[in-house]
Amino acid sequence: MQTFLSVLVLLALIAMGVLFLIRVNAQTVGRPTPHRYAHLKESFQHRLHKRSHGAGPGPRTTTGPPPSREPDDDR
Repeated sequence: MQTFLSVLVLLALIAMGVLFLIRVNAQTVGRPTPHRYAHLKESFQHRLHKRSHGAGPGPRTTTGPPPSREPDDDR
């Protein structure tokens, strides 16, 4: 009798797992599959698009602050 109950409980747990998987699968039907790094891809494409409207190809050079003038000590 104990073996029968153990098998019955095991089958019930398996059935609950199958029902859970069916439910989760039904919720995701029709949705686009989210890409793992979709937010990074979007950000990268945005930067590429922004850069293509800027200066021509080549490395970007940044200029430092203008040189400071020191006061002349010619008195």
